Amino acid sequence: MVYHIFQYYIDGVWYRDSQVYSDTQFDAIMDRLAWQLPIGMRVFHFGAPGPKQYPLDNPIVLRRPVLSLDPMALVKQTPDSRTFLSDRHTQQRLPVLCQIGRFVICGPPDSWPCFRYVDGARYALTTTLRIIPLSFREAKSYVQRYHRHNAAPQGHKFSIGLFSPSEDTYIGVAIASIPKARHLNDGFTLEINRVCCDPAFSNACSKLYGAAIKAGKAMGYTRFITYTLPEESGSSIKAVGFRLDGIVPEREGGWRRGGRVRSSPCRAPAGPKLRWILNMDPP
Repeated sequence: MVYHIFQYYIDGVWYRDSQVYSDTQFDAIMDRLAWQLPIGMRVFHFGAPGPKQYPLDNPIVLRRPVLSLDPMALVKQTPDSRTFLSDRHTQQRLPVLCQIGRFVICGPPDSWPCFRYVDGARYALTTTLRIIPLSFREAKSYVQRYHRHNAAPQGHKFSIGLFSPSEDTYIGVAIASIPKARHLNDGFTLEINRVCCDPAFSNACSKLYGAAIKAGKAMGYTRFITYTLPEESGSSIKAVGFRLDGIVPEREGGWRRGGRVRSSPCRAPAGPKLRWILNMDPP
């Protein structure tokens, strides 16, 4: 019997699929691909015609790390026609032809397709994103799981989520509250103190900031503040109109104030931060 095993090229490494496919299965997959095997995919064929069964014994293929990706499921999943893959190195924007999770096949109709893994660093997805209401419990849970360097806050004024039709759940959250600095808490200032989203989606962070500002303005807030670490670019908040207001230095003693002993959250950067501000005209 003749067997076929698919291989995938991701970030400089070739992976082999966990499954081996028969002639019939292989033909069905290639039919879906119009017999255009995407760049970044290979197929290793082994065995021989006839009833005898053959094990996979090629040492090069066997040494490859295993990736469980069903190629038939991949080629059957056709995303929204407005979904594109953005290559941040080449500045290319390619329509996505097939998608399952973070694995995509992309390319314009008049060229050979490519297989890509959306890692959020080089490759990102541009697709339809929708703002949804979110409870504080849901937003807090998302931040606790996915935020790079900060724990979730203890309360909020409101929280919002970001939803993509291609995902089973929301792909980002924003939490807004009254300012933590008492001298900024004038009743008209809102602090956007957590924004956390999946880096695989382009402009997700800016969309969350923009929606939080729009919601806050509707509630009567006229000034918005947020903070970033010095090593963060701040491109998402610049995109929605924030300007740099200054550097908040690290305070000696951290969270302790006078005779009040407080423990630091489990995840909280202790160094200096950049404060950003956005002033809006009163409604």
